[in-house]
Amino acid sequence: MKKDKIVIYTNENCPYCKQIKEKLKENKIKFTDKSTVDYKEEWQEITNLTGMPTVPTIYYKNNYFIPARDFGNP
Repeated sequence: MKKDKIVIYTNENCPYCKQIKEKLKENKIKFTDKSTVDYKEEWQEITNLTGMPTVPTIYYKNNYFIPARDFGNP
């Protein structure tokens, strides 16, 4: 995965996921949206690594950013 690329792991029913995606779009920031349902194995690897199965999880510059741990609002 390219380290400067923003990838957001989300689920369909998450209002916080929708807020973050809207903010990124408003600011014309490109990102890839990956559903935790469609990318089950990849999501499982991430939750094993971080210990936190929380969405939205954002991957950027070789780091995973998780709500409540790393940020509190979009």
